[in-house]
Amino acid sequence: MISVFISFSRITILAFISVFTVIDLIQLFEAKLNEVVAGILTTIQSVMVVLFLVNASVILFLVKEDVSYLVLMVLQLCLFGLIGININRLTIPTSKALINNMLLFLSFSFVFLERLAKDYAIRQFVFSLISVILASIVVFILRKIKNIEKLMLPFAAIGIFLLLIVCVAGEVEYGAKLSLTFGSISIQPSEFVKLSYLFFISAAIVTYRDFRGFLFASIGAGVQVLILVFSKDLGTALIFLVTYLFIIFIAYKNYVVLGLELLVASVGGMLAYNLFPHIQSRFIAWSDPLSVVDDKGYQISQSLFAIGTGGWFGSGFTKGSPLKIPVVTKDFIFAAVCEELGCIVGVCLLICFMCTCVILFNIAFSCSDSFYMLVVNGIAIVFSIQTILNVGGVIKFIPSTGVTLPFVSYGGSSLLSMFICFYIAECSEDLFYID
Repeated sequence: MISVFISFSRITILAFISVFTVIDLIQLFEAKLNEVVAGILTTIQSVMVVLFLVNASVILFLVKEDVSYLVLMVLQLCLFGLIGININRLTIPTSKALINNMLLFLSFSFVFLERLAKDYAIRQFVFSLISVILASIVVFILRKIKNIEKLMLPFAAIGIFLLLIVCVAGEVEYGAKLSLTFGSISIQPSEFVKLSYLFFISAAIVTYRDFRGFLFASIGAGVQVLILVFSKDLGTALIFLVTYLFIIFIAYKNYVVLGLELLVASVGGMLAYNLFPHIQSRFIAWSDPLSVVDDKGYQISQSLFAIGTGGWFGSGFTKGSPLKIPVVTKDFIFAAVCEELGCIVGVCLLICFMCTCVILFNIAFSCSDSFYMLVVNGIAIVFSIQTILNVGGVIKFIPSTGVTLPFVSYGGSSLLSMFICFYIAECSEDLFYID
């Protein structure tokens, strides 16, 4: 009976995610929807998120025969309600489409972490609750800061200081210094430096609005990227570099400068390849994973096997073998989604990520304040690049970089950073109206 329910759920889950995705696309391409229709569509999306979460949680309850999965489901639905109420209290009007997409990604995170490692799912729920509180506090503080662009140097100092601490005293993970460990607690400062980095570059550009702004932004960004390179955290360094390139281009719209920066970045990439053996190993694993399947290519090979096994419609939730993929809860959780829910659901999830990127860019370019316009553009770029790097590594489109999938992968630092980014984006239009 349980097998029948799981098989039937392949259709229902696909239906829920497909409806959500179609509405995302409608909202993206039909910008002139009236308020009534837009309200109906966002409500349907919210219902689809709830149905997906309930469906997956019931399957876990039936398979594991553990009522704690139902308790977690209720707590997660309460959290979703709290997020909606909280954001609506912080700012009106809100982008309900952005909120719904964030909740969809969280739903995938919760149900797949419960499937893979329930302890991680519980921690992810706690991380989410803490993130809501801290993100609200950050928005409250930002509203109290007048002329925030004048804090350019403090933002640069905070970023450089945190990255230097990791470079000197960080724990080595997968060949790179990524985190600081305090007992059982591990913190990845680079996730928070993304915010100070965006604030610094935006402040430099807005403060000077000439070549000096470009010069200060370039020097500060270059120092932080170099520290990340010395820490061998090349995935984050790439995110920082690409974000800098696009923000500078958005601000100055100079194609010559963009070309020169891309040339310098390309040279830096070649140097990094020659200097760091673990980067060469990732390229070997990417170019021909089966030739080194017993060593360097094992992770990507298992990822591709999982996606291929799932096919278009998936093996059924809880019916796959995603635990064979190393680090599946973090870097390769997208492969687990494709294996058990199917590549169609995987494509729908990617479309939702794409729509989220466009929503963030739309919010940025409609912002009345030039500083927050650049900051939210930076948030959109970071979100986009991080998604491309993660999924690209999972499907062997590019070498694996070790970055997480926003909101979906396990990790408190990454989750908190993204929550703060999305809260800032939601509230960006009224952050600068300060008494």
